[in-house]
Amino acid sequence: MASFERLKYQVQNNKIGDLINWIGEGKIGLPEMQRPFVWQSYKVRDLIDSLYRGYPVGYIITWTNPVIRLKDGSTSRGKTLMIDGQQRLTALGAAIAGESVMDKHFVKRRIRIAFNPLKEIFATRTPAIAKDSTWIDDISELFVDGYSDFSYITQFAQKNGIEPDTVAPAIQHLRALTSNEIGNIELSDQLDMDAVTEIFNRINSKGTVLSSADLIMSKLSSDDEHHGDMLRKVVEYFSRLMRDPTALEDICNNDSKFSKSEYYSWISWVANEHTDLYRPEFGDIFHVILNFVFGRGKHADLISLVSGRDFATKQYTQEAMDYTYGLLADGIKQFTDKSNFQRFMLILRGMGMLNHSRVRLQGTGALNFAYALFLLLKTEHSKDLSNSQLENLVRRWLFMSVLTQRYSGSSETQSELDIKEFRNNAPLAVLAKYEQIELYDGFWSTTLPQQLSTSSTGSNLWHIFLMAQVKANSPLWLEDNLKVSDAVVEEGNIHHIFPRAYLKKHGFGRERYNQIANYVYLSQPRNLLISDKAPNEYLSDPEVTQFATKENFAVNAVPESLKTMDFNSYEEFLNERRNLMAAIMKKLYFSFSL
Repeated sequence: MASFERLKYQVQNNKIGDLINWIGEGKIGLPEMQRPFVWQSYKVRDLIDSLYRGYPVGYIITWTNPVIRLKDGSTSRGKTLMIDGQQRLTALGAAIAGESVMDKHFVKRRIRIAFNPLKEIFATRTPAIAKDSTWIDDISELFVDGYSDFSYITQFAQKNGIEPDTVAPAIQHLRALTSNEIGNIELSDQLDMDAVTEIFNRINSKGTVLSSADLIMSKLSSDDEHHGDMLRKVVEYFSRLMRDPTALEDICNNDSKFSKSEYYSWISWVANEHTDLYRPEFGDIFHVILNFVFGRGKHADLISLVSGRDFATKQYTQEAMDYTYGLLADGIKQFTDKSNFQRFMLILRGMGMLNHSRVRLQGTGALNFAYALFLLLKTEHSKDLSNSQLENLVRRWLFMSVLTQRYSGSSETQSELDIKEFRNNAPLAVLAKYEQIELYDGFWSTTLPQQLSTSSTGSNLWHIFLMAQVKANSPLWLEDNLKVSDAVVEEGNIHHIFPRAYLKKHGFGRERYNQIANYVYLSQPRNLLISDKAPNEYLSDPEVTQFATKENFAVNAVPESLKTMDFNSYEEFLNERRNLMAAIMKKLYFSFSL
């Protein structure tokens, strides 16, 4: 027979009662007891009903952390983490053990499941059911210490004027639920996080994908020795407050342990931040900390580190775990520091990004690394760089990484290589090296114009072009006092330089007339005057061209040759404008002087 390690798992059956007790004793890390419970009460009812009728309710998946060598030389096995089955066991704890669960407002509440032993049916408790003597309005009362079958069944029968034997079998069968067994796929403690994630995603038939960030949060949630549970809340609450500032009141009202701790001050300021330039999720925060603090890129490494892995000796030790948690706490504090975060927002705004508008970068890979780079430079290279150099270096690197898609897709390996290079070398020299590699002359004159051959206004290239216009305080095309930034903030309209209806009339399809090189912000009056005319027609109208200066064309990357063009020159126009757009983006890049 193949060994446990070779199989990567073993299957055993555990009694429901034992699992609930292990959770209560802290032997199993079950973060959903502390995080919002997402199941509706009817799903809890259906789970209890299935168990009562002997139906299968699926396997759970657990993973026991590696054996840790303690400071006194002895060893200890880490907590068991619940990888799959968290909602089911939380539901069982709520219904059977009477545990309170936390809703989305962080309010703890009971989910009471009722049982009618005469009809052998379950229901979510309602006021009507609570008044009906034929119902046991909360089945958890059958599982409390000191419960007596004789006393309870006798009293129930007397209230309903029936013989005890009428309901005794149903009540005793319900009581026996805690002896029912659930299959437990126990993953080997020799597996790393990548393998655990892969196994979960292969086994899970519901299509739910286990993210590495979720697994890190579970790991932190199960740790109280190093305040891992509180650090997890910092990460969770920070991310939530970035999207929902009103959540601060819920946290204060319903999580007094956290709101009275020092950790509360780390995140309470976020409720007043009101920015959408960078809204990190759990995984983003961990990526930044991995880069900045540990010089690593993979989430899997953080799981190993907080499990006590010493990468030098390849052993798991208490000393390594203690050291890691110290670094992790400092990293989370640095990430959530008000001064650090707001200064990073100023760096982004200094690139021409605008809050609550379309002028911001999409995706978080490049932004994550930029924030990690800022924290690294501020912490380890502040003596080598002026404030202006530090900020503009971050701007250039972010700009370059977006233009070259350096952190698109799976970026963990690239970010690890990059952060190590910045940590071990002069930062300006690192930037200069990659500028020479990535931003060669042909990039600006050929590669970037080719990349601008797209129809997506969601493209970061379009956003960077607008950032350049915002940064330069450019007026709208064909306008004098109205600015591009005004149109963006007020959610003005993007229009076609070669009108869409005009191009459609001459046989151009959607993919051609919707090119971003054909887009420009226009005021509504100008757009109405342009209508569906050819450029050489509407640009001969004095009402349209009263502010059509050479400079106005230049800052909007519109070639002056447009004045003579019709549909026959459309492709020529697109090529010319892409080159002009690339030149404006290049000018923005080099405006960040070092």
